[in-house]
Amino acid sequence: MSTYSGKSVTLPRPIEDIYAKVSDLSQYQPLIDQLPEEQKAKLQGVEFDGESVKMNAPSIGQLVFKITERTAPTHVGFSAEGSPVPLKLSLDLANVTADSTSLTPKIDIDIPAMLRPFIGGKIQEAADKFGEMFTSLFH
Repeated sequence: MSTYSGKSVTLPRPIEDIYAKVSDLSQYQPLIDQLPEEQKAKLQGVEFDGESVKMNAPSIGQLVFKITERTAPTHVGFSAEGSPVPLKLSLDLANVTADSTSLTPKIDIDIPAMLRPFIGGKIQEAADKFGEMFTSLFH
């Protein structure tokens, strides 16, 4: 498995609040629907539905990530359905201050070494966009 860590983002809320939000996806679709069109465009087709999130990944197509791991208050893990290769996404949380939390998205994917130079950049881009999505939702 190869691991691609997205850019860590700092969110202006306590870790317990962030964990509660990222471990229960049922509340996100209404938030996305209320975003300005400019911010919606950055999310490129992200949809939330209960225990899962759907997203359009460049060069891969639509992926569905279902929550499969919860470790309060520091970790939420997702497994992909519809992926041509085994794929997991995780969100790791850490206290920055009492009122702010660092969120780091990671993608673990099982791809042959010879394909990594061709698709690794797109996977890194997807990891970074996932972090950006949470920045948009929490600001």
